[in-house]
Amino acid sequence: MAARNELDASAPPSRMQRVASLVLTNDRDQRRAITMVLTTTALYSVCLALLTFGVIYDVFPIENISILALLLTLAGPIFYFIIRSGLNLRFSEPKLAFPQALVAQSMVAFAYAVCGPIHSATIIFLAVVTVYGMFDMTMRRVRLVLLYTLTVMGLVMAWKVRTDPQVYQGPLELMYFAMMATSLTAISLLSMLVSKMRKRLRSQKDELARALERIQVAATHDELTGLDNRRHMITLLGEHITRRARGGPGFAVALADIDHFKNVNDTHGHRVGDEALMTFAHLARAKLRSTDIVARWGGEEFLLLLPETNPPGDPHTAIERLRGSLAAASASAHVPELRIAFSTGLTRYIDGEPIDDMIERADRALYAAKDAGRNRTVAA
Repeated sequence: MAARNELDASAPPSRMQRVASLVLTNDRDQRRAITMVLTTTALYSVCLALLTFGVIYDVFPIENISILALLLTLAGPIFYFIIRSGLNLRFSEPKLAFPQALVAQSMVAFAYAVCGPIHSATIIFLAVVTVYGMFDMTMRRVRLVLLYTLTVMGLVMAWKVRTDPQVYQGPLELMYFAMMATSLTAISLLSMLVSKMRKRLRSQKDELARALERIQVAATHDELTGLDNRRHMITLLGEHITRRARGGPGFAVALADIDHFKNVNDTHGHRVGDEALMTFAHLARAKLRSTDIVARWGGEEFLLLLPETNPPGDPHTAIERLRGSLAAASASAHVPELRIAFSTGLTRYIDGEPIDDMIERADRALYAAKDAGRNRTVAA
């Protein structure tokens, strides 16, 4: 099953996938923005079909709606080009929901003015645009779209009542405006509620992501030193063994133990002992090779994973560099004169052996280093 999944992942994209990438791009956020534009364009196409039907059956003359038809034809492609080309990424709101809503409401107002006897039917599109905007606009912009829509529609209705009172009758237009204002206000309030909920959910999602990251760090890292912990190091050793079995590079491990650490705790207290451990961890990260991994193995013991490099290097060199840095550095800010040293048992991984055998061999080498006088490395 795993092999089949890898094969599927490496298979070339199908024709449909290539077309989707060409039309929608491969960026998830851009795809979502383009999908909304294409949905709006489909709605514009439906409106164009209705206008064509009205012209065919003499509901209104073509000269009245020709400009509207042109606007409906151009609006969708223009926004698609802006987003597909990436120009939208220069704006604070890349999805362009706010300008699209203003353009759409303006065209509905235009349609209301030119559609004559069926003008009242266009009001429903105001609600459709408002609903579309609720998922991508902030509460402030929802309020601005509502204010803009009511203002423009009020002016259009007043103008048509004055210029075409036979079709746009004053009392009816007043009723239409009241119904429109009530419904759009209700939808906008719902939209603002959805926006607030979406913001809260996004905040909760970010908080959960941060909590999960903290849990993952706590599960794989030592709290005091920030190094990998014993459990995670065993996982990393298993990965290196698997890589080696597939023909990858070999590696060595070194078990390091801070010399006379009990005396540090007994003489200066555990606070200074903790600082000494953190000093070791800090210098180990700084002085070992970038490919080396250090883990706190337990107490004052640390395990160093030292992969082979190309060209090959001597792991002794990095360990001695760390030893020299520790000899020159203060182990604690509270006891500036305190210096620490460490003993090391070094061994190379033998193909096919279990992790425990390798660690045991490094442990025996560590005890040999202590028996030989400490502050040195013994290789098994």
